[in-house]
Amino acid sequence: MKYNNILHITDDCLYLKSKKQKDIIKYKLSNNIVYGGRISNIKKFMKSFEKLLSENHLNNSLFGETIKVVVASNYTPADITFLKNIINSFNYRKIIIEKELKYYKLNNNIAYINVFDDYFNITYLDEYKKINNIYMETQGFLKTDDILEYLSYILNQKEVYLLGSGELIKEIFSKLEDKFNIKTYIFSNYETHIITSVKGWI
Repeated sequence: MKYNNILHITDDCLYLKSKKQKDIIKYKLSNNIVYGGRISNIKKFMKSFEKLLSENHLNNSLFGETIKVVVASNYTPADITFLKNIINSFNYRKIIIEKELKYYKLNNNIAYINVFDDYFNITYLDEYKKINNIYMETQGFLKTDDILEYLSYILNQKEVYLLGSGELIKEIFSKLEDKFNIKTYIFSNYETHIITSVKGWI
């Protein structure tokens, strides 16, 4: 199925790709509207999304359109149902929700880490080729070096591809390979890599 709109929800920003706009729309969120990838303040999230649509002249023509929403890899079925109920209020005809991990090119030697200043998600294949997703909040670590040591232990010399936004992602990129000899890559468009990878676009 083809989609008129694609929305990527992160802690820091909403990214919207619309058939009526040439460029990806980036809307900065206030603190704690989305936390750990999940919506933590429904009212403020809805106001933010409404403002994004209004500012880009998209709020008067949504009925009958379709949207694909991309969310953090740690979403549970209950989280997905909860989010669908919120997005339903915007009168989309069809809503599909997908996890970010669908757009990772995983193999036994690669791990993806989606990094934000408050948390990170590690996604990789174990020895049985089962997808593992580890969610950790950064407040559980005393300093960045402790995060790097934890990543080194979990990754076991897998190559790392970094996504996300904020200051922590830059620090991990600059230090992980030098300190632990783990090959570390960052996408040039690391903030928008996911939304530009989504298929099914009209």
